[in-house]
Amino acid sequence: MKRYLLFLLLSLIFYGVSFSQESDLEISGYYKNIFYQTKSLYTKEDIFADTGRLRLEFKKEIEPWQFFLSVDNEAIINDFANTSDFKFIRSKIQDNLTAIDLDKVSVDNEHLYLKHSVYRAYLKYYRPEFQVVLGKQSIDWGRMRFYSPLDLFNSLAPTEVEPDERIGIDALNLNFSSQDFSGLNLILAPAKNSGEASFGARLFHKIETFDCALIAASIRKDKVLGFLFDGYLRDAGFRGEFSYTKQDNKREFPRVSLGLDYNFFAKLHLLFEQFFNGGNDDNDATALTSSYSLSRKILSLKKHLSNLGITYELTPLVKLDNFIVYDWDGKSVFLNPQLRYNIFENTDISLGAQFFQGRSNSEFGDYQNAYYLQVKLFF
Repeated sequence: MKRYLLFLLLSLIFYGVSFSQESDLEISGYYKNIFYQTKSLYTKEDIFADTGRLRLEFKKEIEPWQFFLSVDNEAIINDFANTSDFKFIRSKIQDNLTAIDLDKVSVDNEHLYLKHSVYRAYLKYYRPEFQVVLGKQSIDWGRMRFYSPLDLFNSLAPTEVEPDERIGIDALNLNFSSQDFSGLNLILAPAKNSGEASFGARLFHKIETFDCALIAASIRKDKVLGFLFDGYLRDAGFRGEFSYTKQDNKREFPRVSLGLDYNFFAKLHLLFEQFFNGGNDDNDATALTSSYSLSRKILSLKKHLSNLGITYELTPLVKLDNFIVYDWDGKSVFLNPQLRYNIFENTDISLGAQFFQGRSNSEFGDYQNAYYLQVKLFF
């Protein structure tokens, strides 16, 4: 009941502001359907999931303010709700991850999982020298494309089928910036109890062609210090992230990621990144697939991972992607070829596969091959 009251309050505030002003309310969104077929990690039986998601986005600008609300209704038709594989999907509810629970699971039975949620809801104040964002938002301090040691608040694994979807975080986001490309970013993310709160500071400055930043953060019970840079070496992009973590007042470890990317000609883009994870959990795949929050904390099972991204433009409307991750410690590999086609101006279709090869207890050896078809209609 509290979730609905909060949602209603946000909606009333949003619409009250919208209709009390003369400027237009922008309404947009998308409908997405993803069919995903694989085998159970635990029983090895064939399983599938067909996910349909309707997202509605409402945006209102009244200088210098911006109001944004994004609401999801998601249905997952599946045949594995009674297996341990479904635990990862259930672990993504906001009650486990955010200060204010704005999720409602209305159906969770043998073949249907129906969830309604506020995906984003924030108030933004913008001035060139000062910005404030308050509410449920996405905060990405990292610059890497695969494994990012400094994407601290809502990170994603390279094996995610939807890399553009991030569970938001409830936070006060303050950004002080000057005209010399320097500034300070402060994040305060409360939690239901003080021991689970997160906060951080990012001091950034531009040096020649590189954006650089020093970071200090407390993420739940983990303390993190870090440094990153992102810029150009001639025509090639060059970036890196370094972090040192004291995890839950117990163990301490570094993480390092370095990357290069280059457009060899107009249609071919290559990206390479090397990742070292001193905080790896040398276990099996269940350590990453049993819990979303645990997977964010661990990042990888092994220490040394090489990552390659290849994008080739077959035509202006058709692109071929291939993402490859190699685990040097366990000698395993992950391949993710994907064909993307812009059928119409507002409709995209993607056909992809995920192939895993390696021995048991390596980074990818325990995963099962998967195939997916995604259709996304914008409006």
